[in-house]
Amino acid sequence: MLSAKKLRLKQGTIFFLVFGFVLLSCLFLFSRGDQTKNTQEIGDKGTFRIIVPANQSWTDTGLDVEQGQVVFFEASGVICLQQGNPIAHCGPEGYKLKTVQQPLHDKNIGSLMAKIVKLISIETDKETGEEIRNEIVKEFYIGPATRVEMPLSGHLFLGINENLVEDNSGEFRVIIYLLNNNKDR
Repeated sequence: MLSAKKLRLKQGTIFFLVFGFVLLSCLFLFSRGDQTKNTQEIGDKGTFRIIVPANQSWTDTGLDVEQGQVVFFEASGVICLQQGNPIAHCGPEGYKLKTVQQPLHDKNIGSLMAKIVKLISIETDKETGEEIRNEIVKEFYIGPATRVEMPLSGHLFLGINENLVEDNSGEFRVIIYLLNNNKDR
């Protein structure tokens, strides 16, 4: 039989465990935020301003594009590819260095790039219960300004042409102009 003191101690421990779990859950949910909070429609319909943080692999634009749709990108800003390194700064054109370890090998490291993700199917691994997404992904260079005919239909993301982004700082500011849409033709 539990004494009153042990019962209070046990109830207090349970309270703090539950409180801690709820607090951590809230912090996790709020820290994730809205993945498209960096996207803002401006001016004419089809014009969007997006902030691309340098320390994030991909930024969800919240935009779906259609194959053949013409999109114009205009970017500005400065990022640092290694915090504390005074010479590792660059604009959307990237730092004049190319490596095989970056997503677009033939473009400058740190340059602004994009990818379109077309979801084909979602399956569940029978052993682990883990979600498996079958996707087609097409990555391409953006730089400071470019016009691109979308190579496939899917969801548009912007990112930095570098695999190790955690030590980066700064951001690119990108304006996206959706110039035409196959659905309107």
